[in-house]
Amino acid sequence: MSKDEELELVPETEDAKKNVMQSAKDFMNGVLHPLKGKDLGQLVEDFTSEMTLVAEGLSEDQQKLFRETDKLSAQQTELEQRLLDGLHDADVENKELRKEVQSLTARLDKAEKLLSEKKLKKSDGLLSIIRQATWLVAIFSAAWVIVTIIRAFT
Repeated sequence: MSKDEELELVPETEDAKKNVMQSAKDFMNGVLHPLKGKDLGQLVEDFTSEMTLVAEGLSEDQQKLFRETDKLSAQQTELEQRLLDGLHDADVENKELRKEVQSLTARLDKAEKLLSEKKLKKSDGLLSIIRQATWLVAIFSAAWVIVTIIRAFT
């Protein structure tokens, strides 16, 4: 580059700097234009009142969330109690079923013993039917206990 070219670039650079400075001033004047002529105290007062309104709204939202949390906690406690009651009821029913199965098993044993003592030999088919009936009663009782427990959880 020659010196003439360098001299030509310098004025352009100075003009560019002036244009940038003028643009920045124009931008700031445009931004501050709505604020000019207004009382700074009034602007602060407006800002403070708006921020107070926002803070009050946030406080109300927080109070509402606390109320909802308390409500959900009460519902959870109620559900836990109902679940515990259901489990207790299922436990009681389970004990009753066990007693019934034991009673049926004892009766079956007594009947088998009576048959063997009297030496009444029945066909193996009748004994097989009694065993199958015992198993069916045991399976039915166990299924009923399981269904009752599942219902307690739902």
